[in-house]
Amino acid sequence: MAPQNGMGIAAMVLGIISCTLFCLYGVVSLVTGILAVVFGIKGRKRAEAGVATNHGQAQAGLIMGIIGIILGITVIVLIAVGITAAINSDDYDDDPYYGAQGPVATAASHR
Repeated sequence: MAPQNGMGIAAMVLGIISCTLFCLYGVVSLVTGILAVVFGIKGRKRAEAGVATNHGQAQAGLIMGIIGIILGITVIVLIAVGITAAINSDDYDDDPYYGAQGPVATAASHR
């Protein structure tokens, strides 16, 4: 009977994707990281039961999935903090002439 290594391979691929795509607002990394953890756990259980032969790939997928989840949550929190800071910012433009009208042409200035 051939080994059933699909879960371990899927975990590793999804773990790699979750670690590399965290820059897409963290959502992709979070979703693929969760899937990598689930497939990694199932792949490890299959390898421990002797049905699969890729315990290392499943373990790597599990670890990379956890790292991807952490990266995704970090990016989401940083974006939320940045948006909140930008909304609550009372800092206006430092230019004292910002919004002031420019020079007005008069008849006396054209002589």
